[in-house]
Amino acid sequence: MPARPAQRVLDDMVQNRGRGAPLRRKLARNKDRNWLLAVILHSCAKHAEGAKLSDLEQSIVTAFRKNGFTDAQIKSHGQVDQRIPQDLRNELFPAKFAQLDVKQSYTLADLGRDAPDLVRTTLAMPTVTQIDVPAIHQGTATLADFPLPSRSVLREHAAAMLVALESDEPTAAAAAAGRYTIKASSFHCTDRQTDSVFGPANEPYFIFGSLGGGIAVTTQSRVFDDVDNGETRTFSSTDGCIWGQNCAAQALPTGEIGSLVSLFEHDSGDPSEIRAGVAVAFAAAAGILVATGVAAWVGAVVAGVGATIQWLIGFMEDDHIADNTFVFTGSVVAKQIPNVGSSFNVVRRFTDGDGDYSLTLKVTHVS
Repeated sequence: MPARPAQRVLDDMVQNRGRGAPLRRKLARNKDRNWLLAVILHSCAKHAEGAKLSDLEQSIVTAFRKNGFTDAQIKSHGQVDQRIPQDLRNELFPAKFAQLDVKQSYTLADLGRDAPDLVRTTLAMPTVTQIDVPAIHQGTATLADFPLPSRSVLREHAAAMLVALESDEPTAAAAAAGRYTIKASSFHCTDRQTDSVFGPANEPYFIFGSLGGGIAVTTQSRVFDDVDNGETRTFSSTDGCIWGQNCAAQALPTGEIGSLVSLFEHDSGDPSEIRAGVAVAFAAAAGILVATGVAAWVGAVVAGVGATIQWLIGFMEDDHIADNTFVFTGSVVAKQIPNVGSSFNVVRRFTDGDGDYSLTLKVTHVS
């Protein structure tokens, strides 16, 4: 994969300079969601040492291999992990995970025990909006009671999460019987990155990942050329697919569904390799969800994927701007658009204090 030298990236993070500075800031601000990244790096480090892997650690290494990472690349991340100073580890990772080293094993059983705390701390982050869907349907609350994160919070964290869950078996059954699409329709550039102001082009693109029913799917938009401040661009009918691979309508599975939308600005990296990094993070997450059997923690897992993507992209030649996570159930969508042909839009902001974009998503009940 096209990559920046690993030691240089780490040095820049330690010294808080260059491209390492925004990577460090974003990871540190989102510390509570970085547990998955810590476990992944720990697994890579043990693999680099030739140590015996636990069931969880082996599943992570296998996910990397299946998504095109070579052993040398896996070991490279492990070697970087072992060189991270302890004070930086404490800054980036939740306390328990900052202490992981190659002499320890971290198993699926360990993760299952830790899951409730991981869910609690993830959902308590200032970037998270939890909508009380039953209260809205009962008339005791409105959407205005659940404000989105402020612009200053978005700038600092470069991430946001929207959680809308409801357990309604009849409506969930209807969602499973129907066919739906969730698709990006357009985006608006409010402010492109400052390092591209004097460049010949600004080339944003999005990568979408969804996880539901134990299945992970990642797709990538085209790279949009020459996007300037104030411009709005649209996605074609086959581009920007989030739910429904190739933009084909699909049923919504029972249980929680998680979708992650990540925005990048193209530099000299290969977007297909960036997508491979996203795919490996989602593959590892899907395996964890299936193997642990822990209910109601898709949000914490998909948030963890976002942190992992930030790390992996930090070693490539494109720039991560921000990401948005959506956690929902099929019954929420089915109640919102019960009739075939109906739809609604969702608009979310992507900013890290430098680049600033808004993305419009369209959710449609197709059949």
